[in-house]
This record gives sequence, structure tokens and C-alpha cells, in this order.
Amino acid sequence: MNKILGFGQVLWDLSVFVDYQFIKELDIKVGGHRIVNLETINEILVKLKEQKKEINKNSGGSCANVMSNLAKLGSQTAFCGKHGDDADGWKYMNILSNEGVKTHSIIDKENSTGQLLSLITPDKDRTFIVYWGASEVLQSNFIDKELLHMSDVVHLEGYLIINSEEALWKIFEEANKTTFDLAAETIIESTRPILQKMMKKHPPLILFSNLNEGQAFTKKKNPDDILDEMLEFSENAVLTLGDKGVMIKKANGEQHFEPAIKTNTVDTTGAGDSFSGGFLHEFFKNCDIEKASKLGVRTASATISKLGARSFHPRQLKDINT
Repeated sequence: MNKILGFGQVLWDLSVFVDYQFIKELDIKVGGHRIVNLETINEILVKLKEQKKEINKNSGGSCANVMSNLAKLGSQTAFCGKHGDDADGWKYMNILSNEGVKTHSIIDKENSTGQLLSLITPDKDRTFIVYWGASEVLQSNFIDKELLHMSDVVHLEGYLIINSEEALWKIFEEANKTTFDLAAETIIESTRPILQKMMKKHPPLILFSNLNEGQAFTKKKNPDDILDEMLEFSENAVLTLGDKGVMIKKANGEQHFEPAIKTNTVDTTGAGDSFSGGFLHEFFKNCDIEKASKLGVRTASATISKLGARSFHPRQLKDINT
């Protein structure tokens, strides 16, 4: 069994249902992404509480979500992330540990643990307000080379490119193999040249992207063109298309399209992370992209049928078929 180590941000997911007026008052577009300081996110949380909104708090973070889903499926996983020396940080790592993920903490004595506020509008779209906190900067001297060498694969989230470029270079250079999940398109727009330079020199085994991220990364519009361009920087390209499904293509030309499963959607938070977890778990058995994509869409379907990015449980799979 492959040992999979994840490097990512430690973030609490705060999910709340709001109307379009609330988004408008924040002067942000629906489905947008804004990075704020601790004072600003606390002010928004106060407004929500004044409106008697129920805020659901769950441990999140893209890479940690993937590791959690992998562990639930039976993969041998570990996670390394930076958090505050506070109750939120230690509770976060304890939850991951209870989910079967071996944890490695990097402690920030000055900043509190990060938070991601997901504002869910009536169309089930999500608008993100992010306070990075302790996870904002990952210094390269905190990267344990021995930990990287002990792992068969290191899974990386694209958000690490923000203020942690040196650390990301070190991981790419020292890891045996990597898989990489691109971040939000606004982040890709500002970091594309350095990301592509890294991947040209150290191509990931798998590059994950959704359609918007893929368009931002490749500057292509058509999904087939996006996949081909992604393969210039990786051995396998995975392009998720929301409720349409997912396209996968290997460097040898083999490709597969897997339609999404029609689901009574409650919350799409973590859908892509859940897909990645299912895909990776099956892919590492024999590199079969069809079987991997089928498990991926099933785990994603299970996740979006409940509230929270980590709501998936393997027992749900018996009732979900492609």
C-alpha cells in the first residue's frame, strides 16, 4: 500500500446559508474568493450571528480533506500542516488523527489557526471569505526531508504557492512522487509562471483541476485543449466539470470521461477534495483511470449529499452507483 503524505493548510470550515443581499453587502461576487484579516472575518461572523444565522463549524482545508477521505477508504495517509498553538489547532489535528490520518504539526506561536467562511447562496454556490492565519506562510526550514523521503507520494494543494514558494520548491525537489491540486483561479492568475516552471522541472504524477482553474492555468477554453496542455506539466491530467462529470487523460493518450452522479445536493463544499480522495485511493492500486474516476464521483456524490467537506463515510457507497 502506498504511503501518502499531504502538505496543506490547516483551516476550519465555517458554513452558513445566506441570501444574495448578504453577499451584495460584502461587495463580493457570488462564487468569489476573498482573503481577509482576523478582524474582518470576526466582523462578518458577528453580522451573521446578529441575523440569527446558524454557522456550522467543521475541520476543512483542501489537502486535509483529501487525506481524510483517503484514510476512510483504507489508504495509509499522513498530513503535515501549520496551525496556531490554540484549541482550534490541536482539535483540528486530533480530528484528523481520529479519522485515521497520522498528523505532523508545525506550530505557529504568533498567529491563530486559519478559518474559511463558506457563504452558501440559494443556488448552492459558495462564496469564500478566508483568514489564512498560521497557515499563510510555510517556511522551507520547517519541511522535514526525511518525512518526504519516507512517503511514496506527496499530495500538494495549490494554495501553498501563496507566500510559501520556497517550501513548495523544496517539496517538489525532495519528494519521491507528487500529486498536485490547483488552487482558485485568482491565485493561479498571479502565480502561473512559477507554478509551470516548478512542474516543468518536477512533473507531478497527477495534476487535478476544475474547469475554471484549468482555463486559468493553461489559458485554453476547451476541456480537451486544457487536458492536453495540463499534460505538458504532468503525467496524468484530471479535469473536473462540476455536475457534468470528469475528464481524465494519460500522457500515453488513454482517456476517459465519467459522468457525475445525479445527487440531491445539500452542500458542494469539499466535492473536489472528496473526488480526489476516491480517485487517488483507486488509482494507486493499478493506475486504472476508469475505476479511479468511478470511485471518485461516488465519494463526491456522498459528500455533497450532506453538509460539510468531511461528511463522507464509506458506508454511503453501497447506495451510490455509477
